Amino acid sequence: MRAALAGIPIVNTTWCDACIASKEIVLKSDHLVTSLPTKIPLFMKNVTDLKSFYDKPRDLSTAAFGVPSLATCRRSVHEVLLFQNVCFFLAGSTWKRETTRSKDVQLLVKEGGGSVITSAAQATKIVKDELKDSETRVVILCDESDKDSMCGITKVLAKAVRDVYNRPIDQIPVLTVNSIWLFDSISCSKIISAEEYSPKNPIGISLWHLGK
Repeated sequence: MRAALAGIPIVNTTWCDACIASKEIVLKSDHLVTSLPTKIPLFMKNVTDLKSFYDKPRDLSTAAFGVPSLATCRRSVHEVLLFQNVCFFLAGSTWKRETTRSKDVQLLVKEGGGSVITSAAQATKIVKDELKDSETRVVILCDESDKDSMCGITKVLAKAVRDVYNRPIDQIPVLTVNSIWLFDSISCSKIISAEEYSPKNPIGISLWHLGK
């Protein structure tokens, strides 16, 4: 996933065999990986051939050709990163316990152009002060906690998010999702809908309903 975010070509194992057989570096699209698997099967159903991909609506969430799509955005004249202007709050105690997983997620976020919010208080401040008349978006990335006491989302933060949705908005400013959403967004090369990615804790679920 880091290679995809960086626009680095990914090849399958047949490429190695082809290079060995030819005794030189083989440059053929047959050996390129164009799609990364998603956790939600829905987005993999659209992974077919190139022609059918181009026949689909441009705003369709699909993992089809997600890898070259990320590379195109990365190498364009006006480089656009997937998580540009997106702030991620890692909500829940699991992120603190499983430090390796937390570091991996933070690395993907940063290499995708996003930023990581380190506390609920900081997340609350951004939701209150920086979402007005700006392109900034906030993603509350929930762990597997099923109790509000362990989910990391404070009542103050939850109120701030609800207040955002009580005023006129042009886009969905805050997404509350489970961690799988991050990986599937990378596979689909876009900020996908929250609909399939409900958290497990009650307060997270209530905020998820606002942004799905």
